[in-house]
Amino acid sequence: MKTILATLTTLTLLASLAQADEASDLQASIERGKAVYMMTCIACHQPTGLGIPGAFPPLAGTEYTQGEARRMIAMTLKGVNPPLKIKSMTYVVPMPPLPVQFPILADDNKLADVINFVRNSFGNKDEKAVTPAMIADVRKEFADHSAPWTEPELQKFPEAKK
Repeated sequence: MKTILATLTTLTLLASLAQADEASDLQASIERGKAVYMMTCIACHQPTGLGIPGAFPPLAGTEYTQGEARRMIAMTLKGVNPPLKIKSMTYVVPMPPLPVQFPILADDNKLADVINFVRNSFGNKDEKAVTPAMIADVRKEFADHSAPWTEPELQKFPEAKK
């Protein structure tokens, strides 16, 4: 009985440590992503994440930043063609594929970091970290999608293949 209790206690402790490591990994990614955001995204989306009305959409509290991570990853990889309506405002400036616009974001680690920053800043909260492996998977999944995304495509974004 003591052996079983000791084993359960050890497993519980290990699970707690693993969760703490995941949380600290996400926090480290968010911090790295903040620096990348300040070099790349800040001009359009602003330090507040509120964007510029009518031109550059907000990143704060939108379905695109708080919704499915795969969709946000795909948007950053391929870009977005306007018009795009967010929070009852239509935005008319296209977003280019970010790895083309900012070569630093061609690195899956850095792109994951900046997405984690956005998904956990400006009032957004996502406890599931976007990983470089997720970026690579989405890049591969949509390799044949040659044009930037449109709003109708984003609204009917395909579910992940299992």
